[in-house]
Amino acid sequence: MRRFLSLVLALLIPFAAAAESDWANARVSKKRNPEFIETVPWDQIGDNNPGQYHFLLLCIDQWKTKPRPEGIDPPTDSEGNRRNFFGDTDGIVILTLDTVARRIMITSIVRDALIARPDSTEKKQHAGRINYVYNDYGPDALCRLISEHLGIRIEKYMLFNFSQIQDIIDLESLDGVYVYLKKSEIAYLARYAVPRHSTIKAEGYFTAKGDPLALHCVTKSNLPLDFSIPADTFARSANGTVQEETSFTGSNGSAITFMKKGECLITLDDGTEEKGFYSYEHGRLAVMTGADVFLNPRAPEGTYHLKGHAALLYMRIRKSSRNDTDFIRTQRVRNVLSALADQCRAFSLEEANALANSIMEHKDVTNMNLQDMLDAASLAWNLRDCTIEEFRVPKEDDVRSIDYAGMSALEINWTSTRVKYHEFLDHTTLTRDFDFLVDDE
Repeated sequence: MRRFLSLVLALLIPFAAAAESDWANARVSKKRNPEFIETVPWDQIGDNNPGQYHFLLLCIDQWKTKPRPEGIDPPTDSEGNRRNFFGDTDGIVILTLDTVARRIMITSIVRDALIARPDSTEKKQHAGRINYVYNDYGPDALCRLISEHLGIRIEKYMLFNFSQIQDIIDLESLDGVYVYLKKSEIAYLARYAVPRHSTIKAEGYFTAKGDPLALHCVTKSNLPLDFSIPADTFARSANGTVQEETSFTGSNGSAITFMKKGECLITLDDGTEEKGFYSYEHGRLAVMTGADVFLNPRAPEGTYHLKGHAALLYMRIRKSSRNDTDFIRTQRVRNVLSALADQCRAFSLEEANALANSIMEHKDVTNMNLQDMLDAASLAWNLRDCTIEEFRVPKEDDVRSIDYAGMSALEINWTSTRVKYHEFLDHTTLTRDFDFLVDDE
């Protein structure tokens, strides 16, 4: 009997896939009314999978937040047109921790996705873009709406603005993030004059704290550098650089020279020289060798160390090349979140709790209290050895462009999307958007 069912499924799956593809590629006018969106009413959503905990993470497109009062009508201007007053959600991510299957999952939702608005009724459904929901109806409405569109229960959410996101990435315990940058992305970041040393190719990035500063690093030539540097070498200067060119010799005969403008030169014991940059801030000396993206669009592609501001700009890149799409943008958000999660793998439980406290201090809007955050940190810490799995809503077979009510959006086959999303939650899968990545050659 089991063999028979397997045979039936094997025969049906190709037809199901073809039907989904037909929906995405159907010849329909771009300017049209959307199809009716099938959702799952909140009171009909079943329990989440045993051991699975979902958290909604939101980023609004504002540097400073205007608190949104509960129970108010959607904001409009004097002529009755919609107004982005409290901020639209520029990033929408579901973090799922599975303590039974031992999985960490990051699901991103494109901001242009068309949804059934919270003001829809049984008689009349109103469609709108998902990134408008927070501003118009509030965070609880958005949390419930996503639950009904995906068929899972999400009850905890945290919302951040741009300033808070970059401050969290710059927390001392995280100290930035390592991300692989393509040439088009480097050119984009350089165009926006990313702060000097904010993105450095991470071939020789190392830091030191204390007094004296014990500097240990393995360079490209695989030779250890071992320097002991008095902290007041830099502390005397207001901007964290030396007042005059200063050199130090390491225990193995190598040398490092610090110059006034934040540049440095490392000379290995065989005479090989490596140019780099340094900065001294908050008692920490950072030395970097490699390519600085600052105003340098020709820097080579590779893995770079992104500080908070640069990481935020990277996540918000709209068009780094003509082939870019909003799907690539959601991939960049997942890239940063995955990289941050990787950096937390070596944390102790005490360090994880300290990070949770710091995040709570930088949060904007949430229905989580400190204990909720500490519980989530404990769950994540126990899963620190897991591979980060990724999913994107929508998949390529479930989306098509639409111009509706004066806005450009993405119409989604939510019924098919729910099926694929639940398959992802039920079975270990690693889904990345390599098929959407830009080819710069």
